Amino acid sequence: KSKIKCINAGSAPCQKCQKSRLPGCELSRPPSKTPRKAIRRNTFDTPSQHSTHEHESPVPSSSAASPARAGQDQRPNIQDFTQYEDIAQVESHLTGLSTDLVLKSLNVFVNKYPELAILHLPSFAKKHQSQDTKEIKTLLAALLAITRSHPLLITFPWESSLLPKERYAEYARDRLSKSSFEAPRLEVAQALLIMTVYEWGTREFHRAWIYCGIATRIMQALNSSRIAPYPLDSTPNQRESVSFAIENRTTWACFILDRMVSSGTYNPPMLPWSEMEKLKVFRPLSAVEFAFGPDLVSQMNGIENNLSTPQREQTALFDITQSFEVLVSGFDIWAQVMTFIYNDGRRAPGMCAPQNCPWASESPWSKTRHHLQTWRANQHHRLYYPDNSVLAHTTLGYGESFTYLNLLYYICTLMLHREYFPFMPTGLSAPRGPIDPPTLEAESPEGWWEASAFELFSAAENIACLLHDASECGAEIISPFVGFCAFSAAYMNLYVSRFPQMNLGRSQNAERNLNYCLAYLENFRQVWKLADSWLATIKNASLLYQRATANRSRYQGKSRFDFDVLHQSIHEFRVVDRSDQHLQEIEGAEREVEREVVPVPTPATNAGTDSLDLDMPLNNLLTEVSTYAHEQGMWSHWWGSLDDINLSIFPEQDTSVPKEP
Repeated sequence: KSKIKCINAGSAPCQKCQKSRLPGCELSRPPSKTPRKAIRRNTFDTPSQHSTHEHESPVPSSSAASPARAGQDQRPNIQDFTQYEDIAQVESHLTGLSTDLVLKSLNVFVNKYPELAILHLPSFAKKHQSQDTKEIKTLLAALLAITRSHPLLITFPWESSLLPKERYAEYARDRLSKSSFEAPRLEVAQALLIMTVYEWGTREFHRAWIYCGIATRIMQALNSSRIAPYPLDSTPNQRESVSFAIENRTTWACFILDRMVSSGTYNPPMLPWSEMEKLKVFRPLSAVEFAFGPDLVSQMNGIENNLSTPQREQTALFDITQSFEVLVSGFDIWAQVMTFIYNDGRRAPGMCAPQNCPWASESPWSKTRHHLQTWRANQHHRLYYPDNSVLAHTTLGYGESFTYLNLLYYICTLMLHREYFPFMPTGLSAPRGPIDPPTLEAESPEGWWEASAFELFSAAENIACLLHDASECGAEIISPFVGFCAFSAAYMNLYVSRFPQMNLGRSQNAERNLNYCLAYLENFRQVWKLADSWLATIKNASLLYQRATANRSRYQGKSRFDFDVLHQSIHEFRVVDRSDQHLQEIEGAEREVEREVVPVPTPATNAGTDSLDLDMPLNNLLTEVSTYAHEQGMWSHWWGSLDDINLSIFPEQDTSVPKEP
């Protein structure tokens, strides 16, 4: 039976009843379309009565409601109610979690995120059992969001009792949208820092940056209230030892993440070292001091006790229990490295002048590398990989911290040296500096480029082996920064496998190391979306280098200017998928020269064992990326399985090819 549209001004009578002069007109809601929000409200309001005639219309919640308000009530936001209901369900779930499960999840977080060593297990467990405030629930939700999909956690039998990570994240976002603008609370800052890493991993880069900034402001407010002679709030100046330790760690975690999320984004850090001095923040505490609380009297020297001062450098070397302090100063150097690169590096005005060449002692590159080497020299020799193993430190409970600080050293080394190496060398290239403008205006010392190549490709190899060793002994770290290390090492191992002379043939295990990195990224992409774009970039770079080595004359004279977008992508921590542009550059370079027919290997030739096994273990991923984004132009004709490429069929060094300019 059809319904007649009811036209009314929000109150009886409707137009139909008025024209027909029908008495007793009553407006009612449609029973079949009543949203859950209305049902919930009706438990407190008087139930609506059904109309005596067939037409139906929503009725305002108040008889005095205006027509505009009535129109709003006609369209209740069901989505808002559904979200509210979901938030309530998650909160009830968090309240019902056992202390045993919370501590197990917390233990995974503490071990797998060394840069976020901010949660004190005994203190958190005590607050969760006794206080169970909204701030504690928010912090717990953020913790579960970031650990829920970790490979270690999903192997536990109690994992099935947890919710999907997206629901924890949505709960944390909802609560933080309110508590971030209330009186500063330590737990809120900690939740914001954890969500910073979560949002970065899900490619919500702007939200991550904002979260980190709010957390920093909260900690600045808390620290200012401690040192202000006349504080503006009632926060007590006296803190017990453990509370001091937690605030100290959280403030330095803001320092680390500020540098992490600002790197490669052209955004300046908001927490410079001078600000830490102004706030009188004490040096980062060791693992023992954090666990039991420091001697507050010994901390009164504040920042002067920090590792950056000559006095600190002349004392004992840092051991593994001070790994968080090592990370703090290491990320400060990482920010310097990325600032140099993102300010155009050697392409910046004046950077190719003799005084700014990398071997010049006063050049920006040389000064940054000196800071890096000094940082390394201040560490105990037992912290050096590969001289010491991940497994040995895992037996002490520090496998992840050992892995992380070595990755930080080697990624800084890799980024510094890579800046001066040609993006598109020829098959005859020996280690050398840039071949595309602007070129260096001074000659390098004898053997300088050979030594630089050794450091560059050794760093790429050590990153790959670190990731593999950590995975083998259960110390694998699945975090965005470590993912970037794997991506960068994968690219350099791909590069040297295609152009072995760029390291004088010293990278014998480049293909194996590439597969180590790809295996890590395959696991990484099960947790974080970041990996998809990184893997697409590696695939496109492999396509370019495969073509360049298959027909060297075709790519003679090509440089990074011909592949500017791809060149940009290999530097990006804040990764953007530019696969279409990569392929346009590659196809554009092909069209600029006369096309030649490249022989296709026959099945009998495919048995070579020295082919680049990029497809393992990523067959499904690479096929998906190719089908989804790249089935255009010559792509499907050029790109086959790399298992089908036998490098032995390509010509060896051909002395007839002109030397590079």
